[in-house]
Amino acid sequence: MIPHDPDRPQIDPRRLVRNGSERELYGLLCGTGYVPGEQVFGDFCESLKSGRAWLVSGTRGSGKTAFPEAVASACNLTMCVVSGRDGLKQEEILYDWDREEQEVWMRENLALAKELPASEQVELLETARKMKWQRQFLVLGEVALAYDLAAKAAQSAPRNPPPVLLLDESDKFGASIEDSLLMPLERGLIYIPRYENGCIGVADWESRPIVITTSNDLRHKLSGPFISRHIYTRFSNPTLEKELEILRARNPKASSAQLALSIKLLDAVRGIAGMEDHPSIRESIDVAGAFVRDSVESLDHRGLSRFFCYFVKTGDARELLGLQLDYLLAMTNAFNPVIDRCLAARDSEWAAKWDLAV
Repeated sequence: MIPHDPDRPQIDPRRLVRNGSERELYGLLCGTGYVPGEQVFGDFCESLKSGRAWLVSGTRGSGKTAFPEAVASACNLTMCVVSGRDGLKQEEILYDWDREEQEVWMRENLALAKELPASEQVELLETARKMKWQRQFLVLGEVALAYDLAAKAAQSAPRNPPPVLLLDESDKFGASIEDSLLMPLERGLIYIPRYENGCIGVADWESRPIVITTSNDLRHKLSGPFISRHIYTRFSNPTLEKELEILRARNPKASSAQLALSIKLLDAVRGIAGMEDHPSIRESIDVAGAFVRDSVESLDHRGLSRFFCYFVKTGDARELLGLQLDYLLAMTNAFNPVIDRCLAARDSEWAAKWDLAV
């Protein structure tokens, strides 16, 4: 669990959307440096209004995990995280019992029972066995913790916002974990055998955690029942205009030359035939950040090769791009009607460089 900042006010994104303040929420997200696409943001708002979990899929580096992080940061919400991996167990995400503490509890009560008359021992031990399944011995996993926090937030006065629950890389969960999540995703409740209160969670749609599930679509195909409990969105690669907007937000100190250089370079790399793993927005942000850090506003053959490490992921890809240095350099210096016109709209010097009307 990543707790919220107690010194900052919390904002309920679900309440904002239901009150018609979607643009306010969009502005809060952009304030963190995350600029979502309009369709993506619209789908997220639908998930908030419906109370359903939100499932987002897409290629690596497309901003899936960064989105819920931005929501939690922008609205100052507690965030619970489950990261998909092989061997993930249900007790890690739902609940387990503290067996050692339960044993200590029973030993203490057995010792007390021995000092009582035989007629009173049975009642004391029966009570002790029932209390062995009370809340103090229950260990909550991240999913159960999120639903429990949501229930407490709904009961607070004034009512607090629910937490964000990130189910990251769900294609690594496996069938048993997916099945264990069906009930909380649908009912908002987690039933616990022998537990004194029967279940934890909150049934009210408006009070449940803001659940965001991500998938890279690589390991396992998600089951129909699991998918059906979500609002679905596919994260696609942003347009050049949107990519420029994202880079500007994530690298506010970048000059027009550095922004143009990074986007033109990565766009050229994506267009090279034979590249199996194309650079994503994550690599664009990293490259632009490197240009800002090193004050790079132009590249030569040697300088270009130095920055390959940010977006080349295999030896074959490095060898392929090594044969395309002249092409890549030419593209970084060529006029791009989309990129350069967007930059010229905000930078008169850049407009003058390309003789564009502002």
